[in-house]
Amino acid sequence: MSKPARAGAVALVAGPVLVLVSMLVLPTLSDGGSDLVKALTAQHGAMVTGLTLQTLSIPIMIAGLVWLAITLVPHSPRLAVAGGIAGVAGGLVILFEDGVADSAPSIVSSLDPNHATTALDRISSSAAASVDPLALLFDLGVALLAFAAVRGGAPRWIAPTLTVCAFAQGVGFGSGARPLVAVAFAAMAVLLGLVVRSLRSSDVWHASPQSVAVA
Repeated sequence: MSKPARAGAVALVAGPVLVLVSMLVLPTLSDGGSDLVKALTAQHGAMVTGLTLQTLSIPIMIAGLVWLAITLVPHSPRLAVAGGIAGVAGGLVILFEDGVADSAPSIVSSLDPNHATTALDRISSSAAASVDPLALLFDLGVALLAFAAVRGGAPRWIAPTLTVCAFAQGVGFGSGARPLVAVAFAAMAVLLGLVVRSLRSSDVWHASPQSVAVA
């Protein structure tokens, strides 16, 4: 197994695992100002740790999706390219949203509770909220790559199952349902691990970095 393949495979599985850990740490998924102020006041350390893990998971997942798309191009070019582009675009939107959310600890520590609540409510209804629907591109990208993986040798049942998990975590984040998000990402980690195992015989898996770049 080449080093780029190993790194890509690890990133693909590690991203969802980090999100799962963040779900176990975060006191709340709510973006409401009052809920954030309460959580950051009562459990500041847990909130900061959870938000940090959640933000770190996104670039790791993006790297994993890029690797998966490149690996699947020989097997299903259109699905792989479309899935890779959609997944990366959606991941960047989520990264932007997480960056905005990461400002909450500073706001709460700098302002009194009333002003902090007002500021956080304004942020949640600002430009960050207007791009929220674009985050669905991440779910779509994962779904397309899942179907491409079937053409690369993954079991057929993985595609619909991974698709459901991808959209379920989106619903979970949107509704603030932490158990749903945790279960969805736990399942995604397992399923993506199975995808990685099924792709071990791929030519791209064993290719050198130069040949992958040329491809």
